[in-house]
Amino acid sequence: MKFNARAPKALSELVCLGSLLVCFGISLTGSAAFAAGAATGTISMSWGTVGAEQNLGVRAIAVNRRGGASGAASVRCTTVNNTAVAGKDFTAINKVLTWASGGGADQDCNVTISDATPFTGQKTFYIRLSDASGAPLGTQSQTTVTIYGNKGGGLVSLSAATYTATQKAGSVTITVNRTVGGSGGASVSYATANGTAAAGANYTAVHGSLSWANNDMASKSFVIPISTATSFTGSKTVAVALAGAQGANLGSTKSAIVTINGSPALLTATNNDDACMPMKISPPDTLLQYRKKVFAHYFYPFPLSIGNRVSSGDYYNTQFLTKTGENNKWLAQGGYLRQRPLGVPTSSDPNWQLLNMEREVTLAVARGITGFTFDVMSVDQATNPASQLHNMLTAAQAVNSHFKIIVMPDMTTLGTDADAVIQIIASVATSPAAYRLTDGRLVVSPFNAGVNPASWWQSVLSRLKSQGIDVAFVPTFLGWTQSASSFASISYGFADWGGATPAVANAMEGDAAYARSAYGKIFMAPIDGQQFRPKNYLYWEAGNSAAFRAGWEGAISGDSEWAQLVTWNDFSETSQVQPYTDATLNRSIGTGFYNLNGYYSQWFLSGQQPVITHDVLYYFYRKEATTAAVPGQSKPDQIYQGNPENNIEVVAFLTAPGTLKITIGGQTYTQNLIAGESSFKIPTRAGTPVFALSRAGADVFSFQGGVQIYGPTGLPSGVEDLTYWSGSASKTGICSL
Repeated sequence: MKFNARAPKALSELVCLGSLLVCFGISLTGSAAFAAGAATGTISMSWGTVGAEQNLGVRAIAVNRRGGASGAASVRCTTVNNTAVAGKDFTAINKVLTWASGGGADQDCNVTISDATPFTGQKTFYIRLSDASGAPLGTQSQTTVTIYGNKGGGLVSLSAATYTATQKAGSVTITVNRTVGGSGGASVSYATANGTAAAGANYTAVHGSLSWANNDMASKSFVIPISTATSFTGSKTVAVALAGAQGANLGSTKSAIVTINGSPALLTATNNDDACMPMKISPPDTLLQYRKKVFAHYFYPFPLSIGNRVSSGDYYNTQFLTKTGENNKWLAQGGYLRQRPLGVPTSSDPNWQLLNMEREVTLAVARGITGFTFDVMSVDQATNPASQLHNMLTAAQAVNSHFKIIVMPDMTTLGTDADAVIQIIASVATSPAAYRLTDGRLVVSPFNAGVNPASWWQSVLSRLKSQGIDVAFVPTFLGWTQSASSFASISYGFADWGGATPAVANAMEGDAAYARSAYGKIFMAPIDGQQFRPKNYLYWEAGNSAAFRAGWEGAISGDSEWAQLVTWNDFSETSQVQPYTDATLNRSIGTGFYNLNGYYSQWFLSGQQPVITHDVLYYFYRKEATTAAVPGQSKPDQIYQGNPENNIEVVAFLTAPGTLKITIGGQTYTQNLIAGESSFKIPTRAGTPVFALSRAGADVFSFQGGVQIYGPTGLPSGVEDLTYWSGSASKTGICSL
């Protein structure tokens, strides 16, 4: 049976202003399950000041309990007029928030902002805490809310959707216009993000804000410095985006691509360029408008930032990655996670959740991902307008209107609750970011759809149709062929969760053709790079990058209509294609799958294998062998599927034949490789491998792997880490995101 069973998500598993790749920070209100301490803790507002546009709707306000959770606690949350008046400018609230003993999750004290009476300038009111019981108030017992009026505030937009500059110019100026109206003060935030250009190497990342005074409609600008330190040929791209407009609304041009043209020198076989990618990446708008689609499964409990804290001391590093985190909950397993997202800066901006999701969308687009299948595990994702689901819909539309979201009700947790499933699907039906077919049908792909029979789903689809919502149903199964016959009459296509082994990927190569010939359906092929689940003591043997490459090659040769990456960011299953790191926050040790995806996605979408423009070497290996000692956890992790392998792998993309050398533990292994893509594996040994590419007896470039490999006694921590760590390099250096 070719499926990858996924255990239900426990509550503790659920768990910037930055836009795109520059993050101003983000907090996850009401979703992270913080450990209860021995003390009662204190109750406080999450922020001292927040802003809200008059046309915002609901302003999310969080109240937290920190420092302990012993005993039940409660607090009253009320609004107090200042220059903004309840009933006119906002809806008054007076509610009691409660925590059970041991409960430390943030509580919502959200307030609705009214735009029934537009005004210019700013108005303020307060949200105060009082009548605390069971735990004392902290130092932050009041939040000042500033409403930015939208009467005559106008629109703020980038002056163009594309900009061009030469590398030798040293900088490029980006202009932002305020048009239509200029009443009241206004501001907007901006940020850059990597396209094919790398921040720090090719340009300096910038983020900040621009402001206009009352009646000021003059253009504003900011400058992106361009590095001239290392010349390059061809062109590289940088993404720019606006977000968080206050006192005015965002216009239609909210994002742009800056093209940096390099040296006109001819590209030779060893004139290496980007250390991350071996080929020229097509522009986002080209990749996003192909007939085929690449979706990545998005799992919202693992955002780029939890709590808007400094990465070295955030919830990932202090709780998820430590054996004793979350009050020893995962002590037996040696900790909950072994990897985490790349670190992001903290931010004082109240919109950091939304803007950090914009950063993820931009990361995805940069490697050929055309949308997310958004896993929804509870109905509050539909009912809360500030939920991760609704933030993602907003973020996708803000970054690129062609990047689409497929809602994925998670039937592992929703079970037989038809009302919840209908409410979740209906909540996205009006969003322009929700994926629809050209005939207008809303695409829905429930995870583990086989939990309920086809007749149950037929009833759900009929009820949705009665609400005016026509659905193109593409159920995701844990073994699709078992359910295809019964579901065919109600389905537009089929999807499967697959499995993180080369054998499973190879076995599914013909599934798309079978879905077409036997059922007349499209197929969404699974692409799974690896699976390691410390929480369950399980791992799948992916064979370094073999399962990932086999999945992609099968989707391409099998002519699958769509592909689904399993997953974008489920760190609890180590299946993420998103760049990852460990507690060291090294930004170069988890980039391999992400960058390889850019190569294969472009091939899949365009139907043309990309031309290799320069040499790039990718490595994939574990920090220890599967047989290493694990005294720091209660038992070793067991293999679920496949046969254990202990190898160091290099995947080479070469413009011409060359010799690959891997040196580790005093021994050097060599392999002559042809031009194109090749894989070379050697047995795992203790030490840190050094990789080198040579031609005509001379090294073209060499570099050291990003993590050390330990011997039979295992890692110093005593826990087992069967993650495949990955990175790449070219003649210009090591890829660091």
